[in-house]
Amino acid sequence: MTSSLDLNLLPIARKGGQDFPELPDLYAVMPPRRPAHGREADSLVIYLSLSGNAPLSPEQHAHLLERLAQKYYKTSGSVTSALRAVAEALNLYLLDRNLRSSSAGRQGIGRLVLGVLRADTFYMAHCGPVQALLISPTETRPLQDLPSAGRGLGLSRTTPVRFVQARLADGDCLLLASQPAPGWTVSTLRHPQRHGIDGLRRQLMEHAVADMNAVVIQAQGGSGRLRFLRRKPGVPEMAHPALEPEPGETALGPVELVEFEESTGEVAQPLPAPAAVPPAVPAAVPATPPAAVPLTAPTSVPAAPPVIRPVEPSPGAAVRRAGLEQPLEAGPAAKAPARAPVAAAPTPPPAASSTTRLERRVRRTHTPRRTSPAGIQAALGKVGASARRTLGTGMGALARVTKNLLPDEGTLRLPPGVMIFFALAIPIVLAIIGGTAFIQRGRSQQYQNYYQEAVLLASQAAPLTDPVLQRDGWKRVLEQLDKAEYYTVTTDSQALRSQANGVLDGLDGVQRLDFQPAIVGGLDAAVRVTRMAARESYLYMLNATQGTAMLGVLTTRGYEINPNFQCGPTYGVVTVGPLVDIAELPQGAVEDAVLLGMDGAGNLVYCTLTGQPLSNSLAHPVTGLGEPIALTVDQGDLYVLDPKVNAVWIYEDMDVRQPPHLFFGNEVPPMQDVIDLAVYNDELYLLHSDGHITRCIYSSLEESPSTCTEPYEYTDGRPGRQSGAVIPDSLFSQVSYVSFPDRSMYMLDPHNQAVFYFSVLFNFQTQYRAAGLLPEGQATAFAVSPDRLIFLAIGNSVYYAALP
Repeated sequence: MTSSLDLNLLPIARKGGQDFPELPDLYAVMPPRRPAHGREADSLVIYLSLSGNAPLSPEQHAHLLERLAQKYYKTSGSVTSALRAVAEALNLYLLDRNLRSSSAGRQGIGRLVLGVLRADTFYMAHCGPVQALLISPTETRPLQDLPSAGRGLGLSRTTPVRFVQARLADGDCLLLASQPAPGWTVSTLRHPQRHGIDGLRRQLMEHAVADMNAVVIQAQGGSGRLRFLRRKPGVPEMAHPALEPEPGETALGPVELVEFEESTGEVAQPLPAPAAVPPAVPAAVPATPPAAVPLTAPTSVPAAPPVIRPVEPSPGAAVRRAGLEQPLEAGPAAKAPARAPVAAAPTPPPAASSTTRLERRVRRTHTPRRTSPAGIQAALGKVGASARRTLGTGMGALARVTKNLLPDEGTLRLPPGVMIFFALAIPIVLAIIGGTAFIQRGRSQQYQNYYQEAVLLASQAAPLTDPVLQRDGWKRVLEQLDKAEYYTVTTDSQALRSQANGVLDGLDGVQRLDFQPAIVGGLDAAVRVTRMAARESYLYMLNATQGTAMLGVLTTRGYEINPNFQCGPTYGVVTVGPLVDIAELPQGAVEDAVLLGMDGAGNLVYCTLTGQPLSNSLAHPVTGLGEPIALTVDQGDLYVLDPKVNAVWIYEDMDVRQPPHLFFGNEVPPMQDVIDLAVYNDELYLLHSDGHITRCIYSSLEESPSTCTEPYEYTDGRPGRQSGAVIPDSLFSQVSYVSFPDRSMYMLDPHNQAVFYFSVLFNFQTQYRAAGLLPEGQATAFAVSPDRLIFLAIGNSVYYAALP
């Protein structure tokens, strides 16, 4: 969906009382040509500040910001999952950097805001104490809970991240500051109304301190573009036409550089300086903006870059480039068209007034002399005559040479049209052949460069003994191989990739399985499988596109779809809508039904192998039913997940006609972000959207009520790993309890197309991944059958493999 808003970004940087026009901590980018699925309409803003005694050089900082943007556009799925992936990659990079320099007592802590504009909604991920205020015409409200923000990134393997989103309208402003200024509060900052972003800047300057580091983002009606606004200190108010982009750059629309100064009509006393000093701003800023950072790592970047895989660069993708600043406007003033700059005599600054405004001065370029139509026609005639003479001379020379070479001069008597064709075709053919050879040579050279870099990194990673450094080193090898194999794939690159994957599999506890297509003939392109349940000979699949369940029956060729199986929305005494979840029924639970489906209103459908489905409704509890999203059956009881009302309902003996009772006692865990559940005897496991687990033990005794552990930690014994509430590089979407051959918990990691195997105490055992290539995209469902088959769905593709 194309955004209806543009974002104007105004950096505010002050060091030692001196203002600077640029903020190295800020980076903005629009979608590249081929982003991952779900990233096509996302405009990204990255605001990263480092505190501590281990800063990055400007080149390293710029390169890191670019790599983070590449990571985001290579990550498919929801906005929050992609933002979390970027934050986790940055956290691991900073942590590794801090560990390497710990012996010298050096440490760098990251304060990060990731922002994504999609349509009129701005999604943000906050890491560390970064101030965020939304300033609209009706209110000024904070978007960050500073007391619970944590210290920042690079201190532990757990990534502290908080998600927030804001609906923006034309004229709304966001203030982001890596060091909260005491004077910037909801009571002192007001929407500038008609004065626009310049009015808000003046409010901020009224409470300015010696050192500041912030950015103001203004929403403006448009089409999703990003503009950097720039202020040059000490220059009178004027507007300059745009400079042409440097070679290799593509402007994102009309480009202008605007210089303005503060109003002298009002003077405010500065408030005391903030307690913490923001990161240092470079002592000198060049007269022209720096050139765009290349996608390949500069030589000044340390040997251990962040574990981020680059996306393909796109013309016009990067916004923070030389000459891409846009006009800073006060209020809804119209934009001046871009024109080429010409020299002009300096003019004195205008007299100060009580109202700040931007006075535009358009520099006129030379106007070409008008030419009459007759003159144009005569000029074109001269050009045509010259071309005919040149062509005739060339054809005559070619005929004479050929006549001398061939004995039969009759062969040269060709029609003029044929001669013209050969005259034009031969140079084109030669150009195509030469261009193809040049391109192939260039591709081969690019492959060799990246492959040799991968070989060098592999030689450095092989002797390492620290698991963290090993994992980081071999991941960098795979990054370079990805770049090399973009140009060509060779046996050498495949062998090195196999070696790197083997080492990483050993470190990450990966077992590779031979997944094969499960459905004979495949499924329709519109199908999207989001839930599965498996028996020895049956595979049930929920098609979220239509809200129906499908049945696959095992044959000698694989699983064939049974067209007579009916399980989906019904109409009658009880109307059942599109199904949101399915659960396998024990034999004889409800007549001949084998599968239970539920819609979003709590209506049920009982599906049989041969007959018509039966429908029923869940009896509502006394406090009312919310919006159930998942269900499971354990020991003849039905459990329904209803996070909207913070409940898990128990229908004993599958009797849905009787009101249920609540699983919890007085202690009810927070459930607004719970996405799935699993039950084992009296133990309930709730999966949250950030991947952590809540474990609750049921009790029907008042003397010993039900209790919950929030969060319930994973025990991870892999080399270089730590136990904790989450597994940093995995975000689970589904959980399932399996009682055979031993009691186990299985969880789906959709981004890595992996199924994790835990004990019931959530001790990590292994993770299963495909030995061969599977379709790109996130895994959408999984199931484990009693005969030890594991099923994995990726959209409309379903695969299965035998478990070891």
